Amino acid sequence: MIPQAPSAAPLPTVPSPRNTGLDRARAVAVIAMVMGHTLDAVLSDEARDGVGMVAYWSLRAVTAPLFLFVAGWAFATTVQRTGAHGASVLRRYLPRVGLLFGWGYLLRWPGWGLSALLAGDLGVWRHFLAFDALHGVAGALSMGVGVLAVLEGRAARMGVLLALSVLFPLVSPWVRESVEAGGWPLALEQALVGRTSNFPLFPWSAYFFVGSLTGLWLARVRRVPHWLCLLGTGTGILVLMTLWGGDPRVSDPTLVAWRVGLLSVAAGLAMLLPSRLDGLLAPVGRASLWVYVVHLPLAYGWSTFAGLASRLGRSQDVLPALGLALSVLAVSLALALPAKKLYGRWRGRHRRRAPTGDVPPAPAVFFSKPPASR
Repeated sequence: MIPQAPSAAPLPTVPSPRNTGLDRARAVAVIAMVMGHTLDAVLSDEARDGVGMVAYWSLRAVTAPLFLFVAGWAFATTVQRTGAHGASVLRRYLPRVGLLFGWGYLLRWPGWGLSALLAGDLGVWRHFLAFDALHGVAGALSMGVGVLAVLEGRAARMGVLLALSVLFPLVSPWVRESVEAGGWPLALEQALVGRTSNFPLFPWSAYFFVGSLTGLWLARVRRVPHWLCLLGTGTGILVLMTLWGGDPRVSDPTLVAWRVGLLSVAAGLAMLLPSRLDGLLAPVGRASLWVYVVHLPLAYGWSTFAGLASRLGRSQDVLPALGLALSVLAVSLALALPAKKLYGRWRGRHRRRAPTGDVPPAPAVFFSKPPASR
């Protein structure tokens, strides 16, 4: 009888480099943004005064900071995980900065007022050059890229990001007064603290820097659940701000501190969502910027295309408005997810390198599929 060779032991499973909790938080952030924008576009003034909607509107102020926060978190986590620094960080992210700026300005293209734009109408130019969320992410990302490219050590990176997180809210009033005094180029005025900008760099970049700081911090936390770190930190900030007292809108630093506490709690709760939802939420989180780009024309319109804000205006009661918001979300996902997938395949083909000899190629770890994980 011929003895059989012992069966080979199964290969160990390669852990996914993806942070599924971060993907959940990113998905929650963009879903909240889409729902909030649609409700803002179509909800009637009478419905906004309802008790439930007043409470929602007070919490809705955290959706944009959360969007910037998770963008910074994803950026710093990836750079730290891959060990990138110097020129490699610049090569990877500066094209992305340009792409975000390009999409941001394209979405604000005033096709309805081209003649006025070409004639130099200040109102139309203010509209075109105003900073929205994509501009805000791009501007903060460009600064974050500079920090993480120059500094290699984790402690040094965290120190500078912490300083920027505190500095931007603190100097925002001074920057605002300086810009309002006049003499600044319009594009720079709109980027810094423009009156018609929704998310100027001061103080909105602070949320991106706080997210980047959080990503570097959590990357070294092993024994404590990350959701607990976020919930504990956010709750602590809110308790301290409550004991401090006063109106959070009194100054930029107090408002930013309140929002950082709220968004930390929101991100922690998002990470607590059941893992069985990852099959639905993870693709949404990874395509959050795509979903954001698609939903804006649907809710607010683009160029000469009329969105819900123009077609319906503030005319809907709560339930119809919620139905429209869910519809916009569904259409945005139906368009954005396949587009993101096709782009990923195209990018993968252009990045693929043939292996040399018997050494297999190293797996890509940024926005690419790890083995058997997605």
